[in-house]
Amino acid sequence: MVDSTSLAQGEHVFRTADGFDLQYFVRGSGPLVIVLPPAWGIGSFYLQDGFAELQNKFTLVYLEFRSNAKSTRREAELMTVWHLVDDVESLRQELNLEQIPHLMGHSGGGTVALWYAIRHPDKVTNHLLPNHRLEGFDDSESSGAALAEKKQDPRLHSALEAGPNTWDGLSDTEFAKTLVQFLPVYFYDPSVASTSTLASTSTLASLTTAPLWNYQMPHGKDRPSRHQEDQLDKVQARTLMIFSRDDPITTPIHGMATKKGITNSD
Repeated sequence: MVDSTSLAQGEHVFRTADGFDLQYFVRGSGPLVIVLPPAWGIGSFYLQDGFAELQNKFTLVYLEFRSNAKSTRREAELMTVWHLVDDVESLRQELNLEQIPHLMGHSGGGTVALWYAIRHPDKVTNHLLPNHRLEGFDDSESSGAALAEKKQDPRLHSALEAGPNTWDGLSDTEFAKTLVQFLPVYFYDPSVASTSTLASTSTLASLTTAPLWNYQMPHGKDRPSRHQEDQLDKVQARTLMIFSRDDPITTPIHGMATKKGITNSD
């Protein structure tokens, strides 16, 4: 098993067993945590900035999934969330880990982390899932209610006009603009969105283009979807979930359903 203190800080690129490049970043020192961002093109830099305090106590390894950053672009049919699990397994092998001690996935990254624990239950010890999504789970009622509540706040009217239902057919430049415009919707107090750590990171503060293709591959309306809920009993890892009631895209109902399905979860 790799000693986390032996990992060189900074950027790394390695070749997988099937001949493709994957990029990852090492930050901090302490117990090892593999961090999975959403795979739709924004990359891990917003998490590297947002988790800066954690890097004082942990070694955080941020994976850039296929078709993101310097990782090899793959064929469309290999960009499902199910296929992204293979990137996590490749990283585990690259780091020579018998088990991943801590696996963290945010939002869509949490979807991948869950699939990893379902498919490789003996390869992960602890799970941390902040605002994750369950693939194939119907949250339309809770999401609709959350968005309806947001619409009551006049400060959010402009941001809500840039919601996901408007993204089809956008250019990459237009997609980047809507991502920044939509940001306040995630906040309890939208007035702080522009001064938040997330907005001031190099990822969003200077975002002028974002690959819509990456978003549509795992999330597009025509993509086949697998159902995680009925397979959660395969997860053996201790699992901790954190949710915000102010996020209308990944509502707490995802966490409630996950907790119900995983015995060792909070």
